[in-house]
Amino acid sequence: MTDQDVVRAAGPHGQLAEVWGDVVSRPQLAKAMIIGAILSVVVYYVALATIAPLATTPAVGKALAMLAGIVGSVISGAVCSRIFAPKRIVVEQVEKGTAWQADILAQLEQEGGTIGRVEDIPSEVAQEMREVGLYELFKSYQDSRGTDRQGD
Repeated sequence: MTDQDVVRAAGPHGQLAEVWGDVVSRPQLAKAMIIGAILSVVVYYVALATIAPLATTPAVGKALAMLAGIVGSVISGAVCSRIFAPKRIVVEQVEKGTAWQADILAQLEQEGGTIGRVEDIPSEVAQEMREVGLYELFKSYQDSRGTDRQGD
């Protein structure tokens, strides 16, 4: 992890850091690592004491105990996900009419021919497009391109 990955924000959960593309609390990450290590090792030794003697060979017994330790790690991941809530903030709203949206429409028109007219689409589709904010985008793009493309 480099200094660029560290989010220099201290919230109610301590200093935040970016790990594998996700924002985590450093103190909670340390706690989760400790929980994971303890739980997986405990499950390994319990399996080693209970399951390993039942195996046909000691090697198979150790392998089964190791498999149980891995299952303990997965269980610790589930436990930690319930204990520690995510720190990410998901924003679903995009600015309407941004330049990159118009650029994408222009690229679509260049690569695939004409896009079509919004007046020609079924009313159900137009309503869905209005709900997600795409109808106005396509309409404004059509109006800006429509003066020289009336025949399309």
